[in-house]
Amino acid sequence: MEGIDASKSMARLMREHPGLAHFLAQKGIDCGECLASEVDTLADVARMYELNLPALITEIQTLGLKHHV
Repeated sequence: MEGIDASKSMARLMREHPGLAHFLAQKGIDCGECLASEVDTLADVARMYELNLPALITEIQTLGLKHHV
């Protein structure tokens, strides 16, 4: 899947990739309800939750979430 850019805001990534919020919520990361999603990036989230960013991106890509612009 293309389009996972760790420097994009979480809000933008969730708009572009329906299902991403649900995937993250299953990991205990509730970006879908967080006001900071407008400014926090995927890299920020990985850092806050002490996740390996490249591994997280790979896991997201394997889900095959559809990309909507």
